Amino acid sequence: MISPFLAFWLRNQKVRSSNLCGRAIFSILYDVVLAAGHASFPMLAVDFIGETVIGFPDSIARNPRRHVMSRQGRAMGRIRSNASPTDLHARRIATAIAKSRPPAFSPDLQLYLESFPGEIFAALKGAARHMPPTGKDEALALGYLFLLQGLLEHLRYRADSGYADATGLIAEFQAAVVAQAEAGHIDGLMLAFVAGALQQSKMPTSLELAAVLAKQNVDDGEGGQFPADVGAAVVGMLDACGGDPFVIVGSLAEVGHAMSGEARVTLAATLAASRLPSALGATVLFLLDPDPAVRRAAGGVLAEVASSLSSTDVRRLIAMRNWRPEDERAGIDAVVRKARAAGIDCAPWEVGAVETILASAIDGTAAQGFMLLSPAGRKKRMSSILIKGGIADAWSAEPETRRRIEVSLADASLTAPMLAVSRSYLDRVVAHHLALGVEKGQAPRLGLLQVAETIGGADWQPARTDFGETLSGLIAEIPGTMRESASVKTALRKSDELADIEVVAQSWFEDDPEIAQIAAGGRGAGRARLATYLLQTAFARRRDKWADLFLRTASWLREASPEGDLCWRELVIVAKAVVDGRDLSEIGLMRDIALRTIAALRHRASGIGSAT
Repeated sequence: MISPFLAFWLRNQKVRSSNLCGRAIFSILYDVVLAAGHASFPMLAVDFIGETVIGFPDSIARNPRRHVMSRQGRAMGRIRSNASPTDLHARRIATAIAKSRPPAFSPDLQLYLESFPGEIFAALKGAARHMPPTGKDEALALGYLFLLQGLLEHLRYRADSGYADATGLIAEFQAAVVAQAEAGHIDGLMLAFVAGALQQSKMPTSLELAAVLAKQNVDDGEGGQFPADVGAAVVGMLDACGGDPFVIVGSLAEVGHAMSGEARVTLAATLAASRLPSALGATVLFLLDPDPAVRRAAGGVLAEVASSLSSTDVRRLIAMRNWRPEDERAGIDAVVRKARAAGIDCAPWEVGAVETILASAIDGTAAQGFMLLSPAGRKKRMSSILIKGGIADAWSAEPETRRRIEVSLADASLTAPMLAVSRSYLDRVVAHHLALGVEKGQAPRLGLLQVAETIGGADWQPARTDFGETLSGLIAEIPGTMRESASVKTALRKSDELADIEVVAQSWFEDDPEIAQIAAGGRGAGRARLATYLLQTAFARRRDKWADLFLRTASWLREASPEGDLCWRELVIVAKAVVDGRDLSEIGLMRDIALRTIAALRHRASGIGSAT
């Protein structure tokens, strides 16, 4: 199941560009690089539903109980019809798209995405069959593409977890796309959509598919010749995006996997060479590109044009300096020094504020989301940050009416466990995950800088939160009576009965080949006996992971309820017991997680199949 917050994230994430800066910008970007002499620029992906980014989150299929119940109950009954599940879901999604509504994530759809990974081929075939100009039903084609992306996201999640069958199916799918393209059964437009689905599911393209993409060009009806000079192409691109550097580079970020690093370097250099203010601003944002080679090249390009930067550019350089890996910071320092030597000062942060900060629970993939509301005249602006071992995503939407914001928040409260938190809590979490990203050699998403500017300046610096210090601090706040041996033993035994985390805990389970193999080998044993074995073997080797998740959840609950109305104290006791080496089978919450793991794996083993 998609975790509740991430499902809400998906339905509310806005494309960081207008319709004008949609398909048109891709054509212009193509022109820019071609005009600069880079003939191997590949096909750019296209978001395929108006203002909603169709990007499935990382935590697909994380609620086994709901899946099992759906499979045994009415939801599965609805799926079983004469029509193929793929066709059935595509039609339902097409109906929503035709009415300009985002598709609903029903239990049926969640079950389908988990149970039928092999339907990626049917989804591709359906999209190609119905997409104009070959087909006659664009909404239905988009419905199939929606399914394709969801299935790919689920496969990518399983591949990341180490499942060889998922890795093999991904390779087989990309090979099939290559074969279909070379045979002329998939045109350039459909290839662009496939590239978009791969990008949104965070799945790298194979070398063979990348080569096919590089040879294609989307016939979007614009026609015309490539521009005679690079300058004309750059101006056209800037105009299409309203001169907003975040829109320019954000559009590239959406399709970055389908655009080679070399091509992005060429584009950054082309933008910088124009010395147009908005083009230089966009070049600065290339310093947050996912590819370290692109980041370094952008730094080198900026050093050559440092005297032309604006004071806002300098402020952004300074703000993002420590967000990048340590070995990349000297390059930024050199650019800032040259800019200041040319008399360019650092601009102050623009006026901004944040009125409300909501934080989701930490799900089974260790992901957590934040929603921030800021005043924007008579309207409100919604921003969001998604963390998962780093800054996974961040964005700021266009201002909306108070009514629209209230509807969005009401939707969130219905689908996701979210609590109001303080600015200091947000700052600590962001700083911690910036540090995790730096340690991995990663830069955060450029949207984080946009969020910082929206809220009026955020001096976020990488700084790990020490587990031991946090645990000790929270333990000290627990009354002595709760820390007595008998009380601790009772709290651990009854920790599976904590009502405050009942919904959150549905996504807490293990899912990887090692656990799956142990569970498969113990099919003859009862669930209770198998759970005990898992807790004493595989789970015991993962104590740190679960202790960290429990402590983070406790901190989240305490932030929202410092008076102790929520069960943060009990979770702190559980976290301490787990990290201290306590027998996991004596901890009710850990036993519950082990039983949930068994249920999820057995459900998958019995449920995955083909819809054909």
